[in-house]
Parts: sequence; structure tokens; C-alpha cells
Amino acid sequence: MTFRFRAAAALDIRRTQEDAARLASAKADTELERARQRTADARAEARQDGQRLVDVQLAGAESWRVQWHRAWIDRQRREVTVRAREADVRAAEAAQAQQAAREAVKRRRVLERLRDRALRKHRRAADQQHVREMNELATLRFVAQIAEGEHRAD
Repeated sequence: MTFRFRAAAALDIRRTQEDAARLASAKADTELERARQRTADARAEARQDGQRLVDVQLAGAESWRVQWHRAWIDRQRREVTVRAREADVRAAEAAQAQQAAREAVKRRRVLERLRDRALRKHRRAADQQHVREMNELATLRFVAQIAEGEHRAD
């Protein structure tokens, strides 16, 4: 009597889904790190441009040049804001992907626990069947010995 888990195909599908969810989570984490790096780069560039404005003002530059630098810094600050929002979106996506991966693990583990319970039940039934067969064999041997007149008192 061999064990066959009826939901083996479903378990294989759940494993595939889990792998896909983990891959999606890893990709989302990578995108989050890239977005954070772009935000940090934009902040650093905005700081550098702010320092350039200070340097230009200290050097006594023309007013149009100071205005140009201020406009440029405003643009850099908007870029920082855009990058920060992008990082927030990526963080939310990464959190959703991680949650999906956790749920996929739970679904796979449920089927694995069902398989393990079914296997234990199968083994228990096989052991009980084995004991019944051994008892039956012992009974047949005992009856055969009695029939032949070789009764032993063991």
C-alpha cells in the first residue's frame, strides 16, 4: 500500500506561486533600494547646488545669475520631492509584495501540513494492517500446529 497525496498537484502549484511571490518581493525590494538611492542622490545634488548658490552670492555675481541658481535649486528641490514620493510608492509596493510572499508561504505550509497528517494516518493504517496480518498469520500457524497435533505451550 503506497502513499499518494491527492492534493500533490495543488502543493506543486502553491510552491510555484510561492517562488513567484518571493521573486516579486525581491524585485520590489530592489526597486525600493534604487528609488531610495535616487532620492539620496537628488538630495545630495540639491545640497551641492545650494552651496554653489552661496558661493556665487559670496563672489558677488550678477543678479540674473543668482536668480538662475535659485530657479535651478527650486527645480532640484522639486526633483527631491518627486523622488521621495517615488520611494514611498516603491516602499508600499515592496510591503505588499512581502505580504503576498508571506501569504504564499502560509498557503504552501497548510498543504504541507495536510500532506504530513495524511502520511502519518497512512503509516498508522499500514502499521495496523501489518499487525492484523501478523496476528492472522500467527493464528493460522497455531491452528495448523493444533491440526497436526504438535501443540506447543510457548
